[in-house]
Amino acid sequence: MQKIAFAIFMTSICSNALGDMSCHFDRFHQANHVAQDMTGYASTDQSMEIIGLKTSEATLKLDGSKRATNSTNWFMLERKGWETYTTTYAGDFGELLVIGHQLGENIKGLKGWYRVSLISSNIDTTHTFLGKCLIK
Repeated sequence: MQKIAFAIFMTSICSNALGDMSCHFDRFHQANHVAQDMTGYASTDQSMEIIGLKTSEATLKLDGSKRATNSTNWFMLERKGWETYTTTYAGDFGELLVIGHQLGENIKGLKGWYRVSLISSNIDTTHTFLGKCLIK
């Protein structure tokens, strides 16, 4: 009986690690490591939806100026069971999605609105999109 209860508990933690989410980004920051004068903030209007750790087809069909990500699959980077202030996922196109939350909220399962950043980098620049996600 204890093994069954433990299995159900672990399944709920794993399945709640990242619920389906819809994200909108309204600020963009570029850090240019070569041309410092190209560093700064700008407004943006990009979005993405993740369903079952996969970027939705609707998102992938968006024009690049409206689509926030090129990743199709997402992987959790934190160890399960650790209480943290952020939860980070890596996309298979090299992007990092960082979700800010209260300490330990990740253990219970994230539900609701959260501040997020979506980060991508290359040798010369680091791009950060800032916004919010609704996790269902």
